[in-house]
Amino acid sequence: MDNTAKIKLIAIALYAIFAFLFFYDDHFVQNSTILHHYDHIPFMVALLSLGIIFSAGVYNLAFYFYIRNRQYLYYALAQLFILLTLISIESLLIAPFNEIYNFKNYWLLDVSQTLMLIFSMLFIQAFFSTYKIQKLNNLIQSIIYLALFDILLSIIFSHTIITKFVPAFVWVWFILSEAFRHTQTKDVPFYFVFVGWHIVIVIILLEYTQIINPTQVDFPFLHIAFALESMLLSFALSYKFRLIEDEQKVQQTLLLQQSRLASMGEMISIIAHQWRQPLNFLAFSFMHIKKNCKNDEEAILTIKEANEQLQYMSQTIENFRNFYNPSKKREAFDIEKSCATTLQIISPTLQPAKIKIEMKIEKNFSFYANSNEFQQVILNIVNNARDVLIERKIENPQITITINQPTITITDNAKGIGKEHIDKIFEPYFSTKQNSDGIGLYIAKTIIEKEMGGKLDVVTNSEGSHFIIKLLDKPKQE
Repeated sequence: MDNTAKIKLIAIALYAIFAFLFFYDDHFVQNSTILHHYDHIPFMVALLSLGIIFSAGVYNLAFYFYIRNRQYLYYALAQLFILLTLISIESLLIAPFNEIYNFKNYWLLDVSQTLMLIFSMLFIQAFFSTYKIQKLNNLIQSIIYLALFDILLSIIFSHTIITKFVPAFVWVWFILSEAFRHTQTKDVPFYFVFVGWHIVIVIILLEYTQIINPTQVDFPFLHIAFALESMLLSFALSYKFRLIEDEQKVQQTLLLQQSRLASMGEMISIIAHQWRQPLNFLAFSFMHIKKNCKNDEEAILTIKEANEQLQYMSQTIENFRNFYNPSKKREAFDIEKSCATTLQIISPTLQPAKIKIEMKIEKNFSFYANSNEFQQVILNIVNNARDVLIERKIENPQITITINQPTITITDNAKGIGKEHIDKIFEPYFSTKQNSDGIGLYIAKTIIEKEMGGKLDVVTNSEGSHFIIKLLDKPKQE
């Protein structure tokens, strides 16, 4: 726990002590003074709000039984106890609800608020688990244990104690503030949850401090706040579900591509095995012929060239076999050599379109990662540039790879990427080409940024595009 969290907890403890010493009696009032008298419109708004909360709870409970994700269960139960809390408040403090319900139970109000806190904490923990905020878990667990202990106290003393002096909204605010502080990437669902809860916190705080005076204002602000919270959190869960589905689709595509690469690697290994013996036989044959050529320089030169071709064929087979090797082994590899190997593989696909490709070395360097994955990135970007150059029928098409530690820049002269597409080219399934799955550049960005700890960006102008790979943060060696 860092100093900021400690300061917040100290402030909460001081608040609890202050409330206990100076406002003890106010927290244990057991009378039934009616604070609000709702006329027709506030009454209908309150009923509508209760209906929204109930519907959100039922919807997410049904969703839990459908996909078995616990965050939906925790959210549904939190909504149930929010509903019980509001009903308890209505039966005690609001007319005409007090006459409709015909019961008054302060213990039910205390326990409902405490259970609402428990399931809200469980929901927040489950929801934020995908953001990998490890520091929250211990704090949330401690609050849950305190709340469970408070329920035990309520059984003994007929009322809660801890949540009397430190209300549930204080604990929720504390956890949300810590989540906001520690979350690196905040997406739309994150903001839905954050805003939804803060609407409730602000309204409770205004009523708690009597800025909204209950004796002067008869309107269900708290009901509306919880209804908005229910809708926003439901939106967050739905949006999160869609993001998870999209991520699963991408993962399936990645697995399919890896499977294809593995299959091609196996096939190439079989071809390589079958070719080794004939290539060796030819090499020995050339040696035998060379011995019998004596001083025939033209024959010896021809044999030398033939041996070079055999070596080229052997090395090409080895390059392909290594390229399609599905191994995830990490090791230090030379960037220039890795790019050269990739160009050797892809060059035959560039020659029919008369695309010139060259490599410029300003400052070469080595990097510790999986060399095959890096070659996949170069291949994807060069393939993409090749397709655009062919599609646009560019005169004197050219691709240049420039290595200058710590960057590798792949440049083409295909007249750039359209402004309407530049922000989408790294998104999965986005492509401007026909018969394309739109996954190549997404895979490239995923490998560079998630697997290699680098950065992949694109800069474009009217002349062409520059894909810039930066390999700054080396992954830890295994």
